[in-house]
Amino acid sequence: MTTTDVVAVDQERDDKRRRRGAIVRFGLATVAVLGVGAALTSATWTDDAWFAGSASAVENVELQASVDGGNTWYDADAVDNAVAIPADAFKNLNQGANETVRLELKNASSVPLNLGKGVLTTDGDLFAGAAPANATVHDPANVQLAPGETDAVILHVTTPDDWPADYQGAEGTMTVQFTGES
Repeated sequence: MTTTDVVAVDQERDDKRRRRGAIVRFGLATVAVLGVGAALTSATWTDDAWFAGSASAVENVELQASVDGGNTWYDADAVDNAVAIPADAFKNLNQGANETVRLELKNASSVPLNLGKGVLTTDGDLFAGAAPANATVHDPANVQLAPGETDAVILHVTTPDDWPADYQGAEGTMTVQFTGES
């Protein structure tokens, strides 16, 4: 082969390479243009839905107490400001005593209240020893009070029929607690 033939073969190879390079560049450009076009035509329309509002806590939670048949209601929220049981309700207890006091509960809240069982605590010589006086409190009839609704419970004190003379002059205290929960 002559030099001219070799140059011609080299030129032919270079031409093929250039054509292949041009075809590859053209193909890549075409893919890029088609990709951009596809992206532009595949855009979707959107819209939003929003919500807004407010919230608030319960206005008040208040369980009130009364011992005068519901004529006067008290916010007796602690033992320090407990509603006083009338002094004469359990005064001068004797053998076989069976005395009761009606305790009223009222839901003065803006929401229903679930009532817990009454917690009765006694203290003093009257409620101690071998034959003490016995105090009990009945649980509310309603386990849930609607706003403004009332319920009554009974505080009951009894003494044994054969109550010993050792208890003459003995004294004691009672504390009753009810809890309303919203």
